[in-house]
Amino acid sequence: MEKAKTSMDHYHMFILLMLSGGFMGAYSYYLKGGVFANAETANLLILALNAANGDWQRMVSVLIPITTFFIGTFLSELLSDRLKRRWPSLLLVGEMLLLALLSFLPQSTPFTIYHVAIALISSMQYNTFRQARGVQLSTLFCTAHLRGGGSMLYHALKDGDRGALRKSMYHIGMILTFVLGALSCALASRILGTHTLVLGVIPLAIVLFEILKREKSGN
Repeated sequence: MEKAKTSMDHYHMFILLMLSGGFMGAYSYYLKGGVFANAETANLLILALNAANGDWQRMVSVLIPITTFFIGTFLSELLSDRLKRRWPSLLLVGEMLLLALLSFLPQSTPFTIYHVAIALISSMQYNTFRQARGVQLSTLFCTAHLRGGGSMLYHALKDGDRGALRKSMYHIGMILTFVLGALSCALASRILGTHTLVLGVIPLAIVLFEILKREKSGN
């Protein structure tokens, strides 16, 4: 199981996944009802605030992606156990197909459909792709990267540790990529509207191609 999670040890692939993560997060919030379908910490805060205000409908709207994210993590563990090395590639194929389908649903489609789908694939991606070059990386969230970047930069400056500086740059790169993904979604939505999500398939397709190429070559 662990081999399936850590088989993609190439930083540029994590950059592409982070680009897609920022894209999906911006899409669900900006275009589909102000819910962070792939950032459950924010949704838990929204849940608590709406509980305080007695807004039960809004509470349910964020509880759905929170629950889905939890289920998706469980399923990714199960499927990783069963499929082993094939799991990362199959996950990416599933993500691409689902994002393409979502992007062409009618405008009248309930927001909940998007929230559930994005939360599901986001949780599976986050739980499957965890580490590159010995650095723990998140493909969906930036809080850990802010902590990691600042901590590693301190040790780099204090101890003259080039390895720590490299790790700090990895974290900072992930943060900037996430912002770029969100910005790209917001700008593209002005032209493509709800169909913007199809662009999120592009970085995933590149990662899938890289994985398949390396598997074929035995790297």
